[in-house]
Amino acid sequence: MATPSHCLIFPFLCLPAVLVKANIIGDISPCVPNRNEYGVINSTEPIGFGQMYVHDWLLTTGPSANENIVGRLQGFHLQAGQTTTSWYMAHTMVFSDGSFAGSTIEVSGLLGVKPNGQWSITGGTGTFASTHGTIKFTNSQSSTATDDIRELDIHVFHTPEAVV
Repeated sequence: MATPSHCLIFPFLCLPAVLVKANIIGDISPCVPNRNEYGVINSTEPIGFGQMYVHDWLLTTGPSANENIVGRLQGFHLQAGQTTTSWYMAHTMVFSDGSFAGSTIEVSGLLGVKPNGQWSITGGTGTFASTHGTIKFTNSQSSTATDDIRELDIHVFHTPEAVV
């Protein structure tokens, strides 16, 4: 399989699970226009409360946009904090390469001022039907002024559907 850089299947309480390490390339700065996101709601509130962007970020096997693209994160992020920067994000991780091609993972959570954090996986389709789990993210050292690159550590717990 030529998808994420680290992929292994391991048992967890007798349920198959998938651990994937991938990277997200995108920008959440409201000040810098970006080719893969678009501001749909502008805000005049302090720290941009209520500001919203729709995004279509690359999911690659490494920190560069030139790496193998294995999918996209398509969704939105909304500045939800009134007193601190706190972006609520909801997106669908759409896989386009390898054995996960056509499968999706539904992801949501907060992205604040800290470089590390965690999102929840609330479902999926295809290979990831009826899945749940977490995604731990860290800010990559490859980030630039225009691209905020995050390394993702994806933990998917999934019970395959019985074939009848």
